[in-house]
Amino acid sequence: MSPRDCEAGSRTVIIGGHDNGATFTAVPGQLEDISRAETMGMLQSVPLFRGLTKRQLVAVAKVVDHESFGPGAVLVKELDVGTRLIIIRHGTAEVRRQGVAGRDGATGIAHSRRLATVGPGDLVGELSLIDGKPTSASVVAETQLDALVIYATRFKKLVGSMPQLYPRLLVGMAARIRDLDRRGDVIG
Repeated sequence: MSPRDCEAGSRTVIIGGHDNGATFTAVPGQLEDISRAETMGMLQSVPLFRGLTKRQLVAVAKVVDHESFGPGAVLVKELDVGTRLIIIRHGTAEVRRQGVAGRDGATGIAHSRRLATVGPGDLVGELSLIDGKPTSASVVAETQLDALVIYATRFKKLVGSMPQLYPRLLVGMAARIRDLDRRGDVIG
C-alpha cells in the first residue's frame, strides 16, 4: 500500500507491532488528516524549531511525515543507528535501557530498565541522527501514538540548509545531559 499525501505535503502512515523485529506495514487512511497550520503549530511548540520564521517552518513542515504507532511498537531500538527524529503529537512511550549484561547477552526490551516516559511535544531519536552513533536507549509506544517524523536524509539536508538549528540542537542535548545528571544516571 502506498501512503497518501495530506495537506502539508507529507505522508500519513500507520505503524504497529512489537519489539519482535517484525516488518511494519504502511496503512493509509487511518490517521486523521493534519493541516499545514496544525503541523507548523506543533513544530513551533518544540524547542528545536521554536523561533523559526514562518518561511522556515514551512520548509520544515514539507519534510515531515505524519505517522501513527500502535502500543508496543518500537520507535527507537537501543544500539541501532538512528534513522529518524520523532516528535510525539499524541500518546506516550517509555524510554528503556538494557544493562551491560543485556547489551552483551540476549535479553530484550522487556528485561530493560525504564528510564522515563515521553509524551506530546517530546523528541526522540535526534541524538543518533546528529552524531551517527548507536542509540543509547529504546523507545516503545505505551499507547496509540501519533507523531511527526523526519527521516535522516531529510533531517541532514534540513540542518545543512538552516544553520540556526545547530544552537537549538545543542540546547536540547544540554537539557538531556542535565536531566541524566539530576537523575544520577551514568552517561556512556
